[in-house]
Amino acid sequence: MKRVASFLGIFAGFGGPEHGFFLIQRGDVRPHGLVITSIGPPCDPEQAWHLCEPAMTVVPSFLVSGIVATIVGLITMAWSAFFLHGRHGAVVLLLLCVTLLLTGGGLVPPIIGMLAAAMAAWLRRKAALDSQTRDD
Repeated sequence: MKRVASFLGIFAGFGGPEHGFFLIQRGDVRPHGLVITSIGPPCDPEQAWHLCEPAMTVVPSFLVSGIVATIVGLITMAWSAFFLHGRHGAVVLLLLCVTLLLTGGGLVPPIIGMLAAAMAAWLRRKAALDSQTRDD
C-alpha cells in the first residue's frame, strides 16, 4: 500500500511539468479567468474539455504559472518518492497538491495527489495503532 500511495503522489506531481510545459509556451499573457486551458489555440475545449489540459491558476501570467507549476510538480514527485511516509509526509503532500492546483498543475492530478496524501495518513495512523496494540 505504501508503494501505491507513493506512485499516486508521483503521478500527481507529473501534472505540474506536463501542464507547465504548455503554459510556458503560451508566454507572458494574462489568463482570462481562474479556470484555464493549458494548451492554447488551436485547441478547442468546446469539442472535448479534457483535450486542452484544463487547469486553474491564481498567478496572473501563463509563463510564471507554468514555471511555478513545473517546480511544484517536481518537488511533489520527489516528496512522494522519498519523504511521503515520514512524520509530516501526508500533510506536506496535501499542501503541495493544493499549491499545484492553484498554480496551473491541472485539475485531476492534484486531486489524485490528495488521495495519495489521505492514503499515506491512513497508513501511518494504522501503523501507529498496530504498534500500540502490540505494546499492550
